[in-house]
Amino acid sequence: MSSFADDINKFAIKVQTNSRAVFVNTASHAYESIVNGDTLTGAPGQPVDTGALRASWQLIFNSPTEARIATNIEYAPYVEDNVRGVKFKNHGPHSVALTIAGMSRIVAVEAAKVNQ
Repeated sequence: MSSFADDINKFAIKVQTNSRAVFVNTASHAYESIVNGDTLTGAPGQPVDTGALRASWQLIFNSPTEARIATNIEYAPYVEDNVRGVKFKNHGPHSVALTIAGMSRIVAVEAAKVNQ
């Protein structure tokens, strides 16, 4: 028979494990939304001409509670904001902004997956 303290410890471990899974899955989902697009967020994904911009995006876990999605391509902000008013053949601008706007939906979906 387990004690109340054992039950609390098991519960705490489960909460910590599930929280970590939701965090990692949310960061990965956001990365995919920015790079490849996502119907959940409405993000179109990075436009592809040479593929350099799409390939440059990185998901970096700075700590157990902090992740960063970034690119070092100088023209990325211009593509994100569609400064030149380009009509993209595939994918398009605003993937970062739309992903950020859809973060609560991403978190909800990823939390539901973990809690199944």
